[in-house]
Amino acid sequence: MVITKRLHLPDLAHTRVVGEEKLERSIWSFRHFILGVLAIFFYVGTEVAIGANINLYAFELMDSGHPITFFGKTDIIVGGMDLGIHALLSTLYWGGFLVGRAISSFLSKISARTQLITTTTLATILALVSMITQNLWFLVAIGLLHSSMWSCIYTLSIKGLNKYTSKASGIFISAVFGGAVFTLIQGGLADILGSWRWTWWLTVLCELLMLTYALFGSRIREKDLIH
Repeated sequence: MVITKRLHLPDLAHTRVVGEEKLERSIWSFRHFILGVLAIFFYVGTEVAIGANINLYAFELMDSGHPITFFGKTDIIVGGMDLGIHALLSTLYWGGFLVGRAISSFLSKISARTQLITTTTLATILALVSMITQNLWFLVAIGLLHSSMWSCIYTLSIKGLNKYTSKASGIFISAVFGGAVFTLIQGGLADILGSWRWTWWLTVLCELLMLTYALFGSRIREKDLIH
């Protein structure tokens, strides 16, 4: 809190109302913004669901006699304790965010739309391959791709909003509750199906919806242009 208070955060021009200026229309009238909020809801949903449930899927596979190896090893010994491969899965998944974020910082010249199309397409393929092969490392690799999706969706959602940007940002951040929703939904599906394997269709669905947003939903309508 003390550090944040001392930081100098620039006040970006034309991103909020000034003085007695008013907003002439509802923030919900901008289609690309509304669809962007939905996209971030699905993004956070599948992002958290993978990180929270991949360990449970790993336990299921190991209990069924399906070994999970890391460079040929089936256990991880640290300080004389066997942490198990399942502990590494989630760690590397979330660690992939850090690596992916560092890499994406060098991709500023590539448009947010192009980045989102590429990452969601690859993530969809990885999720499908993981289900078919029952190889959890393909799910872990999705962490690398998820790292840049938030910024891409946010950029596309607020594009051209100008003085509506500040209000839009507050609404946009509220969509993170998707992380709680999809984690529970996937757990419920696992109980119904009796296995985690095919519940990853939920991840595929979320990735495809984000891809659809990148391809079509993020386009700004003529009537949403603010002159």
